[in-house]
Amino acid sequence: MEINKLEKVLNKLSMQKLRERFAQCYGHTPTTRNRAHLIKKILWATQRDAFGDISEAARRKALAIAADRDVKARFPAVQRPDSEIKPDTTKVVAYQPVPNLLPGSILHRKYRGENIRVLVLENGFEWNGEFYKSLSATARAITGTRWNGKLFFGLKKGEK
Repeated sequence: MEINKLEKVLNKLSMQKLRERFAQCYGHTPTTRNRAHLIKKILWATQRDAFGDISEAARRKALAIAADRDVKARFPAVQRPDSEIKPDTTKVVAYQPVPNLLPGSILHRKYRGENIRVLVLENGFEWNGEFYKSLSATARAITGTRWNGKLFFGLKKGEK
């Protein structure tokens, strides 16, 4: 029987029938209850019976590979920090994004007929003599509405 046709037949069988078929192929009842695994094992046994098993040399090579110590070695345990570290020794560091705007740069934007010029500072932005911590806060001051600062100044792709 062709393997594809056999697979279709096996897919229609109940689990009990699959387990019986497995027992016929291998001489013992399966311990697994995984339907897909049983079907694959039965298909392999059918192919083995039709075309022959692997050679004895290939079997010995596979057993030698499986017995190799390097394959069985486990990864070393992850080094965990000492449980005696006190919470007061933990240092909290504020998030500092990677700056992609160099201090001294000037951002230009035409908004409602007015030319907007914003100076990039080391710790924020300056517009009309006012200091803002973020580019978004600057855009909000300019427009009166919430804006993503990078989007407002054309530094980030987005919807128009």
